[in-house]
Amino acid sequence: MNFPEWIQQYGDNLQLAVFVGFFITLALLERLISRRARSPNNLARWGGNLRLTIVNVLLFASLPVSFVTAAFWAEAQPWGLLNLRSLPLEISALATLLLRGFIAWGTHILNHKVPFLWRFHRIHHLDTEVDVSTTLRVHPVEFVLNLLIGIPLVVIFGLTPWALMLYEVFDALIVVFSHSNVRFPKPIDSVLKYIIVTPDLHRIHHSSWRLETDSNYGPVFPIWDLLLGTFRGSPKKPHETMVLGLGDNRGSNSRQALWLLISPFRNDSSGNTHPLQR
Repeated sequence: MNFPEWIQQYGDNLQLAVFVGFFITLALLERLISRRARSPNNLARWGGNLRLTIVNVLLFASLPVSFVTAAFWAEAQPWGLLNLRSLPLEISALATLLLRGFIAWGTHILNHKVPFLWRFHRIHHLDTEVDVSTTLRVHPVEFVLNLLIGIPLVVIFGLTPWALMLYEVFDALIVVFSHSNVRFPKPIDSVLKYIIVTPDLHRIHHSSWRLETDSNYGPVFPIWDLLLGTFRGSPKKPHETMVLGLGDNRGSNSRQALWLLISPFRNDSSGNTHPLQR
């Protein structure tokens, strides 16, 4: 069995194992080498975030389609740019990783700029601190909307299924890592942040300052931020003291899973505003 066959067969299990393993490991490291002081509201924050995480894990497991199944379907037709001709293994893999990263980058920007999408995405940004518990603090509707946006692009690009599965494993690893409140050696971070998204790099995206929130959209690789001008390598204020989250709700509501689930559907002053208005 070669590597493409192996990752296609065992990728889902590997993705789950990587996510759980890194989540537990980094949660422990946050207590030992934290970048920022622990919030006095951490217990309530973790409670709300973990409830959302459980909802999203169950949703993800129950969905009948995914980016990978869409890629298999496109390959069988064959449809999509990368399926138009036989490409060397390395070229199709690299192209798939880059294009999948572009889909994630572009979808993330849409979540910030389109008012309807922002109503759901803001749930992630309402967290007033960022640690591993923030990783899957995502409204379940956002998961579904991201699929609806991304699947047609997966088919149009004709992404290679095994390389796409490899990206999803990278995503499980790096997204947990990038949300962690772990102090990482600065000399290493100063180089690594141009290759993968590090905690210091992604923390800037969670800043309450608009110019920083509207930067660093790539969840795994920063290449599209670097190429298209949305990369910001350092924050205006030190990481230890910069204000995280959004200004429209910093109270107990922002830590309650039920309120977070209902919030996007409310039409009152709960903060469901387009990011240009905040």
